Amino acid sequence: MGCCGSTKKKNNTVEHSPSSLPVNREIMPELSDTIINDLLTKTKFSKQEILDWWYGFLTDCPSGLLDKKKFIEVYQYKYPNGKAKKFCDHVFRTFNPDKKTHVIDFERFMCVIDITLNGSTDEKLEWAFTMYDINGDQRISKHEMSCVVESMFDLLGKDRKGGNDPRRHVDQIFSQIDSNHDNYVSKEEFLSGCKADEKIRTILAPQY
Repeated sequence: MGCCGSTKKKNNTVEHSPSSLPVNREIMPELSDTIINDLLTKTKFSKQEILDWWYGFLTDCPSGLLDKKKFIEVYQYKYPNGKAKKFCDHVFRTFNPDKKTHVIDFERFMCVIDITLNGSTDEKLEWAFTMYDINGDQRISKHEMSCVVESMFDLLGKDRKGGNDPRRHVDQIFSQIDSNHDNYVSKEEFLSGCKADEKIRTILAPQY
């Protein structure tokens, strides 16, 4: 697939998404040995897997950098019946802690993909916590959680009325996992709550 999807080898070729064009490997930029070695150390990917992801990344991002516009386009392609922008804002922010650049390089991209595909339950939930912690103060407010859950419902095209109101879900979640009743959810409360209750995990981190 392209830059925001997995790659699978079939008959020694790289499979791309329908929206992607084939890569001419003779003219594309090289991936440095330094970055490959760093990724071999930091992730669980093999060298061939890293190269396959690189080819897919360049298909959608010929410059070697992923910007938010392309990021949103990929999500909108995957979820044509949903509204992708707000959710993509949250995910892109989590991919890219250096907000000055407004782009994601391949090494950072691969480190996050490694967590989502190969990480432990705690690593995946810690990444999800970072997405909900919008202002970066190491705790999640009801407003922050509501913003992300609402954007997730919009992405999936879910009904937000009545009993499926995201804010109602958030109130219920806080009543269960905000153990010290300070109206914030700490990282420890988030992880323990998601691991202890499948319904909470399904709402907050459905992919995990």
